[in-house]
Amino acid sequence: MYISMTPHLSPLDRPTMVLVFAIFLAAAVAFWNLLWVVVLALSLAVVVMPLQRYLVERSVPEGFSALVVTVIVFLVLTGAVGFTVAVLAQNADFLVEIMQGITGWIGAAGVDPAAGIGPESEVAAWFDERFASFADAAAGIATQVPNLFLDFIVFFLGLYMFVFRGAAVAAELTAALPSRLRVAVERMTTASIDTLYAIYVVHVATSVITFILAIPFFWILGYDHVIFFAVMAGIFQLIPIIGPSVIMLIVGAFALSQGDLRGAALAALIGYPVVCALPDIYFRPLMMGRRARIHPVIMWIGFFGGLVVMGLVGFVLGPLFVVLAITAYHILVEELEGAKETAGA
Repeated sequence: MYISMTPHLSPLDRPTMVLVFAIFLAAAVAFWNLLWVVVLALSLAVVVMPLQRYLVERSVPEGFSALVVTVIVFLVLTGAVGFTVAVLAQNADFLVEIMQGITGWIGAAGVDPAAGIGPESEVAAWFDERFASFADAAAGIATQVPNLFLDFIVFFLGLYMFVFRGAAVAAELTAALPSRLRVAVERMTTASIDTLYAIYVVHVATSVITFILAIPFFWILGYDHVIFFAVMAGIFQLIPIIGPSVIMLIVGAFALSQGDLRGAALAALIGYPVVCALPDIYFRPLMMGRRARIHPVIMWIGFFGGLVVMGLVGFVLGPLFVVLAITAYHILVEELEGAKETAGA
């Protein structure tokens, strides 16, 4: 008698699968307010995992290497945020001076300011509304400090666990899938990693390049506050396309408000092409092309669409969903073509 040596594989038990997914759903609902923190931690962990693997290959224990990577991320993030806040706080008076100078310049052609009409009063009212909104937002953030601190803790604990065990869990889940489904999931995983690389590494690197290019430009411009201007340029570069243009427009308007035609010309002819356009047009596609062959327009659609629909977390999930949808489309086309060839045979 022939006895098959192939192990018996039972089909999926539907009640068990329903129970498992019900638990996942209940957990997602229970921790819904923290879901964005977990998503950000997971997405960042995917990007920094190569550093952890590098340490493991050099005989550093997995748990300790994950801790080292988490500490490095913590120091980099807190250092960057702290430096930015310190620079902005030290130059708060100068920022107000810029806004007042631009407001006065725009309103110079207005009719009687005492009458409360004309461009000057309208612009002043607009800025008053903006500053009031900013004050309200700052007050709202201040009341949320305890919750933000807890989010901060959950973020780094989640980051540590994803770096420590994320790759192993992903490998286990992928290995349990049927072969054809596993191939599709692996392709989507590769596309996701490339997209996250473009979001974090390329995006931040472009902002840093903008900061570096801005330092000599603003030094030549001669308004002092060089680091302040460079930090503002780097921050605005985090908003692709629109951001750099806005900061140089503000600089040009401030130059005109001071009667500095040379400064306005430098902002238009050198500042925008070199500080704003060059990182976006040259460096960003160059760095993305080396790892993530994703068209920049697709990334911008994901960025802006994600921010509109999902808020802050959409900055990461927006491009990721767009790229996954495109990858799924290609997989579907290949499956349909394969089915047609099989039917024709």
